Amino acid sequence: MKHVPNILTILRLLACPLLIYLFYSKKHLAVLIIFLFACATDFFDGYLARKKNLKSNLGKILDPIADKALIITMCAMLIISENVQGINKLAFYIIILGEIIVTSLRFNLYIKNKSLDVSQLSKYKTFIQMVAISSILSYELIPDFRLIILFILWFAVFISVISGIQHFKTYLKLK
Repeated sequence: MKHVPNILTILRLLACPLLIYLFYSKKHLAVLIIFLFACATDFFDGYLARKKNLKSNLGKILDPIADKALIITMCAMLIISENVQGINKLAFYIIILGEIIVTSLRFNLYIKNKSLDVSQLSKYKTFIQMVAISSILSYELIPDFRLIILFILWFAVFISVISGIQHFKTYLKLK
């Protein structure tokens, strides 16, 4: 039981190449199912780590990497897909850039034996990003909700920017 949160995190990482393969194979329903499974591992690894006191140093490092790998993988796949057009592709570029910047800040502090803790806003951000990506992936199944899906996408961008600013301010204080 002790290693279950880390196993779930590793499964999330392993989902990334599988998602790329399925995306290129045009198996859209499989992509949605695997992505939702990977999102569920994010919830359950955090839940188990906190509620059952199964936190580990590996998990502290690996969990944010797995989250960012999953989000960046799916954003990149959606950028090159036909499902996302025009200005809406910019949303995914912004999300990717924010994820890379926050990861860079986190690693910069890590090598100085400091840490940029995951804030509550950051947890909400990841959840909203996952909902936005799931919504875009679901578009073929529910095309009537296009405006709602685009609102969720741009709301995810807004929260990502706010969270990034929060992390940058914390970084400056800790540096």
